Amino acid sequence: MPNPFPGMNPYLESPTFWRSMHVSFIVYASEVIQSQVRPRYRVDIEERVYIEVAERHIYPDITISKPPTYSLRSEGSVAVLEYDAPAVVLTVVSEPVHEPYLVIVERDSGKVVTVIEFLSHSNKTPGDEGYRLYRQKQREILQSDVNLVEVDLLRAGEYVLAPPEGEVRKHFSKWHYFVSIRQFKTVPSFALYPITIRQRLPRIFIPLAPEDEKVAVLDLQALVDRCYDAGAYGDFIDYRSEPPPPAFDPEDEAWIDQLLKSKGLR
Repeated sequence: MPNPFPGMNPYLESPTFWRSMHVSFIVYASEVIQSQVRPRYRVDIEERVYIEVAERHIYPDITISKPPTYSLRSEGSVAVLEYDAPAVVLTVVSEPVHEPYLVIVERDSGKVVTVIEFLSHSNKTPGDEGYRLYRQKQREILQSDVNLVEVDLLRAGEYVLAPPEGEVRKHFSKWHYFVSIRQFKTVPSFALYPITIRQRLPRIFIPLAPEDEKVAVLDLQALVDRCYDAGAYGDFIDYRSEPPPPAFDPEDEAWIDQLLKSKGLR
């Protein structure tokens, strides 16, 4: 079953699906861009790697119905702690997280000319290490002569794109998804693509070196649809349920409901 939405499929934003969707999206985008920029440039997939601490609660076989009772007994000069119920064990697991992104590199000089970021949930969650590293990398790029393309296909989380949020909201009152392109040769301007759930995702330009008049073109809708088909997400998504949070406004909820009913999915 093809993607039932004309644009971004909001069900893919679920953490259940997003990690694999995110990786596939980057691999397919790399393939599309590479075919347009060779031989002068190459497209590399790079990664931010950091440790994410996850807590797993492991419970004993015997149910604890009251707090453990402790007592002390002596064995010579040593005090021994005794208790009449097993403890609950908390195991803290350190899990390495790999966050891929794309860089376009000039073949002869090895210079990075463009960074392309496809945002993940951790990039938009203050307090997460992924958020801190994303903001740090963003600041470094904005202080350099490197182009920055940011593609945000997640409604949840904080606004973290490079253009100041206050300025953006002066010009756009509503969006669900957003693309920002900072082209070094046009600094301090940004090219912006605000997108709603009802719209087809755009074909965006990918800037190259300042002296290069050529740009690459990335069809975001074609990439989402390819990921949807290749990942067989239609076999797993329950369209009778609501999309993952945050909730849409009532008008968009009604539009989604009618769309899915027209496709026989509700």
